[in-house]
Order: sequence, then structure tokens, then C-alpha cells
Amino acid sequence: MSAVYEIGVNTFKETIRNNVLYIVLFFVVMLIMLSVFVADWSVFARIQVMEDFGLATMSIAGLLLAVFIGVGMLGREIGQKTVYHVVTKPVSRAQFVCGKYAGLLTTLLLTYLAMSAVFLCTLVYLGGTIRLSLLGAMLLIWTEMAVVISASIFFSTITTSMLGSFFSLGFYIAGHLNDLLSIKLVAAKGSLYPYLLKAIYYVLPNLEHFNVRDNIIYGIGLPATYYALAFGYGILYATLFLSLACLMFEKKDL
Repeated sequence: MSAVYEIGVNTFKETIRNNVLYIVLFFVVMLIMLSVFVADWSVFARIQVMEDFGLATMSIAGLLLAVFIGVGMLGREIGQKTVYHVVTKPVSRAQFVCGKYAGLLTTLLLTYLAMSAVFLCTLVYLGGTIRLSLLGAMLLIWTEMAVVISASIFFSTITTSMLGSFFSLGFYIAGHLNDLLSIKLVAAKGSLYPYLLKAIYYVLPNLEHFNVRDNIIYGIGLPATYYALAFGYGILYATLFLSLACLMFEKKDL
């Protein structure tokens, strides 16, 4: 675990020096501030618009960080040959991948906390209240990003950085569309098509489980067990993709 910790700390230090991180953070803060003016022009309640806009912005920001930082992390290590200085030491490749993931996840957590602080302060300024359901929605967004980052690291072990970015974007989009597959499964006819849809439905994670913005905006309550199950669902998928990343990196010819 000490090796994973050291790699994670070095990854965190490397990541916070990346200009992309601050560009995305600045972009998010500006969008949250802009949502104040958007809410004034909306026909809906300004608090509802602010909550919807803020939660969606934080979700997209996490995706951008996963794509532009997470995907290129291993590719850059291999391209600059810095990975050889690590794997030649008594450090397994699995420890290297887990350390990279831990460092990226820590960076995302701190960035997410900064975005959340701006969002909540702006919400209170507009007259809104900080509810437990809102905090639960923010936790699920962070869980979703933990899954996306683990998938992006997996893609970076099997392909180039550019293709990994496209795969990560496709993974995010397909994960949110996966909920629609259950509807198509009911109406699907034929021999192969419904089985193909069913395979996609069960293999890909359903990222819509982490999207509870409609419930927050319209005050539709969800039991605490839903948040706990969604969190556990995300952790299981993040563990799965991280395990696959470790397996593929072990077999990768460096």
C-alpha cells in the first residue's frame, strides 16, 4: 500500500500542475455564476434553474477532467518513458495503475469540493436552502465521475490517448442512454436484436442511476437506501474497470 500511496501522491502533485485542471475549474465557476442571470430570465423558479444548472455543470466538468487528464495519464507516462523508472522498481503494474487512479480521484475530489462550495454559496445567496437530498445528488455525481475515471484509465491501457478520449466520451453518452434500452427491449422483435440490446444493457453501467436532478428540482423524495445502493453500484463498477485496467496493463508490452 505504501507504493500505491507514493504513486498516488506523485500523481496528485503532477495533476494539480496541469493547466487543464484550472481551465475546467474556471469554466465551471463562470458557468455557475452565469446561471444566476439565466435563472432571472427563466419562466421557472430561479432556485430550480440554479440547482439544475449547477448539478449538470459539475457532472460535465467531471467528464472533462476524466477525458483530458485521466485518459492521457498512462499514455504520457509511456511516451515520456517515465513509467520504466517505476516498473523496474519493486512496484507491480497493478500498484502503478491503482496509484494513478487514487491520485486522479483525489484531485477530482478536491476540485469537486471547490465547485460544490461555489455552487452552494451561490444557491444560498439566491435564497435557496442546502438540503440533504441535494448533498446526496452531489455525492452521486462524484460517484459517477469515479466510474468514468476508472473507465478512462481502462481505455488508456488498451488504446491511444486520442481513441481513449473518444471511447470515454462514448462511454459517458452510452451510459446515460442505457436507461432507454430497457424500453427498446420490451418492444424489440427478431432473433438477434433483443439479445444484442440485452447484452449492452447488462454490460454497460447505467449512469442514469446517478442522475437525480429531476427529483431534486421537483421535490420528489428518494429514500436513503436509493443513494446507498447507487453509491455501492458505482463503487462496484469502478472496481471492475480498475481491475480490468490492471489486468490489461499487466499484459501490455512496454
